[in-house]
Amino acid sequence: MIDDLIELAFAQNIVRETLPCPDGCDEYVLTRADEPATIRLWVRPDGRFSRALGDEGPLSLGQVMTVCGLSYAARPAATPAA
Repeated sequence: MIDDLIELAFAQNIVRETLPCPDGCDEYVLTRADEPATIRLWVRPDGRFSRALGDEGPLSLGQVMTVCGLSYAARPAATPAA
């Protein structure tokens, strides 16, 4: 699921920046849908969700999708292979 969330965030221009962290995680800074604040999301080196933080504290992946306005409905349709 984290791969899908990151893919959606890039496709919908929600990712502001990506940063490597000393603990080996990749940090993604995401734009919130409702305000100028950001969400910070970390992905472990094995590709699994580590943690996410917003102004309100720790967030789940579902909460990140909600506050960032991410939606699978907005995902571009895949073009069938020829």
